[in-house]
Order: sequence, then structure tokens, then C-alpha cells
Amino acid sequence: MKTNFTSKLMTALIGVSLLATTSCKKNSSGPEIDLAAPSAASFQELRKKTLEDMTQTQVFKAEDGINFTSAKGVEVKISPNCLVDENNNPVTGNVTISFIEIFDRGSMVLANKPVMGRNNNGDVSPLVTGGQYNIKIMQGNKEVKPGCSYNVSVPANNTGAIDTDMLLWRGTIDQEGNLVWDETGGNHGKEAGMNINTERATYAIWDNEFGWTNVDRFYSDARPKTQIKVTVPSAYNKDNAGIYLAYEGEPNVLAQLDTYDMQDHFFSEHYGFIPVGLTLHVIFMSENNGSVAYAIKKATIVANGTIAIGTEDIKTTSKSQLINMINALN
Repeated sequence: MKTNFTSKLMTALIGVSLLATTSCKKNSSGPEIDLAAPSAASFQELRKKTLEDMTQTQVFKAEDGINFTSAKGVEVKISPNCLVDENNNPVTGNVTISFIEIFDRGSMVLANKPVMGRNNNGDVSPLVTGGQYNIKIMQGNKEVKPGCSYNVSVPANNTGAIDTDMLLWRGTIDQEGNLVWDETGGNHGKEAGMNINTERATYAIWDNEFGWTNVDRFYSDARPKTQIKVTVPSAYNKDNAGIYLAYEGEPNVLAQLDTYDMQDHFFSEHYGFIPVGLTLHVIFMSENNGSVAYAIKKATIVANGTIAIGTEDIKTTSKSQLINMINALN
């Protein structure tokens, strides 16, 4: 009798233990997740690796030039003997082109490449993108530059139909590692421009600089604008996390909240660019032991509103899965 009771007790305890273990596994991406302390270095490395994974390369001879076609159909044409070194001397021999293209919101989030443009007042507000790209050409460990104008053709079907209001923009990385866009011919004043080829449904660009370039126009909404706050757990800040806004019904818009309040632990922005009444998805992103830590919350904007991201909202996933989730948002 004693042996039978002990056996039954042990069986029950094992069953309870297995049930608890299974429950924990089922909720491993929910409130019971064991989050590691966020690391600024690991977060920056995640963004860096994302860009590396996006980079397409090709070796060619500088004296021959190159006709390069990207995975998304972007064509880059550089004439023979166009490249020069830092002293404007002609470059010959093997060089390597590195090309990054971003057309979707998910990739923008992972790479920290939102579309925020500077207007005539110096304020920064969201853009509608027709695609952004970055060109770099290296010979060994030295960067070379164009000594003449070169051409880029961007297919409009990567972001939908052709948009005749699009303009050409140049990207600058600020001291905090964020990308801000300026219209070419404005603050830069460089010899660059764009024609819209409606027959081929492409944006035809001529340029004499390499770097971050974008086909964009300002997002327009007549409703009153406001600033919002997005609060996050106290362990997170702008060094180890980012907050992005995906506007509902606007797959080619991705805004960023680029300021952080250390005292009250919230992200915001400088200018109050968000339309009151707009429905959007707030995207929180960080890093967790080699995985992506994230939260996505849908919200309708009210004046001076606050949206809270709690520890219980944060889950983990892979980079590719988060990209797919963001791109599937309405």
C-alpha cells in the first residue's frame, strides 16, 4: 500500500512538472519570456549585420566601367574610366561595388533606415519612398568616387505604381547613427537629378556622388499634427532600442521617434509630425541574446497621447520573421 501511494504521488508530481514545462514553452514568446539585459553593443551589431546581409557586391575593372543589375532590378551604369581616387586621379584595375537596396518597411526597421526628410524649415517629417539605395566602390581598403556622372534606374514596381510627384534625395547619417534625407538641389546643391520614365515605369537618375540615395516625396495629411510619447521598460533607451511608426494603409512610409527621455523612459520626436486620428503600428525593436526583441502595437493617435510598451509586450524572433511580420501589417 505504501509503495503504491508513493508511486502514484511521484507520477502526479512528474505530470505537474511536465505540464509546467510545456506551459512555459508555449508562452516562450509571450509574457513569460526571459529577456536578457539589453546591450547597446549587441544592438548596434545586429543593425550592422543586417546591412551586411543586404549588401550585394561585384568586382570589375575601373577602366571598363560596369552595368550592374541588383536583385530587385535596379540598374547602375558607370562609364569606363569614370572612377577617381581621393586626389581625383584616375583609378585603374580591380574595384568592388557594394550595393544595398531597401524597398520595404521591415528591412527599413531592421537596418535602421526609415524615411524621414528635412523640409525647408529644417524640420524632419515622414516621406513616401519609391526605394532607397547605397553605393560604395572600394579598391583595396580605399574608397573611390565618381569623376563623372553615372546613371541609376529604379523600377517603380518595387513600391507599387509610378508616382510622378517623386523627387531625388540624399541621405546623411547623423552622430547618433540615424539616417536623415535632404532633397538634392536643396542643402546639397550637387549635380544630380531624376526623370520619371512612365513608359518603362522607372525612376531614371543621374548622379555624381556615391552614398545613400532615395526616391521620395513628403507624406501629406491635412489633419492637425501632434507629438506622442512611447514609453518603454527602464532598461531600454535609444542606444539599445528603436521605435518606428508604420502608417496604416501606407506601405511605403516608415517614421522614426528619434528622441529619448532618460527620466520618464519614453521615445518621442522634435517636431510634432503625426496626424491626429491616424491609425498606425508602433514598432519597438531591440536585441536579445542574438535574436531580435520586438513589440508591435496598433494605435489610433490622439493629441499628446502616450502609448506604453511593457515588458509583457516584448517577444523574440528572427530577423527574417520580423521583416515578414512588419511587411504584412495593413
